[in-house]
Amino acid sequence: MVKIILGAVAALTLLFGPAAAMIGVGLFVNPALVEAELCSTSHLSIAGAVANSLTATATNGTTVTLDHTQLDRAATIITVGGQTSGVGTNGVLVALMAALTESRLRILANPTVYPASTDYPNDGDGSDHDSLGLFQMQPTAGWGSVAQLMDPTYQAAAFYGGPDGPNHGSPRGLLDIPGWQSLPPGSAAQAVEVSAYPDRYADFEPVARSILATLTGSAPPAGAPAAVALCSSVSGNPQQLAQTLVDAHRQGIFTALVPAMYTQEIEATANGTVTSKCQIDARILQTIVLVLNKFGSVGVSDLGRPCLGDTLHCPSSPHCHIPDQAVDFTSVGGHALDGSDPPDIALLRYLDTILPEGSWAGQSECRTASGDPMTLTHIGQFPDTCTHQHIDIRGAGTAPLTP
Repeated sequence: MVKIILGAVAALTLLFGPAAAMIGVGLFVNPALVEAELCSTSHLSIAGAVANSLTATATNGTTVTLDHTQLDRAATIITVGGQTSGVGTNGVLVALMAALTESRLRILANPTVYPASTDYPNDGDGSDHDSLGLFQMQPTAGWGSVAQLMDPTYQAAAFYGGPDGPNHGSPRGLLDIPGWQSLPPGSAAQAVEVSAYPDRYADFEPVARSILATLTGSAPPAGAPAAVALCSSVSGNPQQLAQTLVDAHRQGIFTALVPAMYTQEIEATANGTVTSKCQIDARILQTIVLVLNKFGSVGVSDLGRPCLGDTLHCPSSPHCHIPDQAVDFTSVGGHALDGSDPPDIALLRYLDTILPEGSWAGQSECRTASGDPMTLTHIGQFPDTCTHQHIDIRGAGTAPLTP
């Protein structure tokens, strides 16, 4: 794939391991960071013999059929990822998406630019500039020699990178990208590949998930969609969380209805200049980031009202707490929310798995009127206007999220 020079991904490194986050004058320890450590631990392995074939559907509707050789290449990517500290399931998913996009999981020679590449075991010829192999890496970009890049194990190790990677951070592998785990998988793949066509990686996420489920033995019951449970933990540090949202705002995948809400609450938190009346509970920031990761884009219309001089329903509203304990979602995945449409239902079902007891969701009468009142396990429900999806943690005390 044609490569272009892009700006470095401006996301701060996530914290892994137990940590405490200061929220106003309150302190809570977020066990999600313990889970993040587990998520980054290498533990994946191939279960049994590699399948002879697999068929899955990409996000764009394209049917993808892979043969035994392609799945064997995928198995190499999974095995190397399982042996590389810090990669985990999420990192392997990103690598599979990248290799599916770049080569359809084939080791491609390049006889025009590197005739000697055909002397090595390969699965066909490529012709994209001077690119080689599974991830279409270029010797001229410093990824390695022709002999190295025709070795799928070497290419997988180079893609993951990190302190033990063959390139030691130049070019950057996945582990060399600050905050890669907070990026959507397609964006993380693009951060490594630096492609002129950055949107194509996301199309292959369901195919990569199917490969993981099939080859690692984690396939769901018959009749259920092939998927794997991916780690979704995030930092408990408000400044890091806000920086993730600032980066997403620059990419156009996080929007705030009121510009001052973004600058005074999100951007100011990220750069360390937030005032006391504009503080946001770290768990609300975590919720927004997790929803962003889950759905690919998110829009919000309300956070802390005192910050903007708004007194609507204050002081009783959770939007009036300091730090702010509520968020109004207006869209997820590019779909506007009205409290009852399918994207809204999907959002609530997801949030019900991660929010603590004592959390609340608005718009209950909107769902009742649409014929789907829903039953939520951890989230209480109350009536609200059918123009957004309200979420708050007013009754959760200092209980953490459990992604």
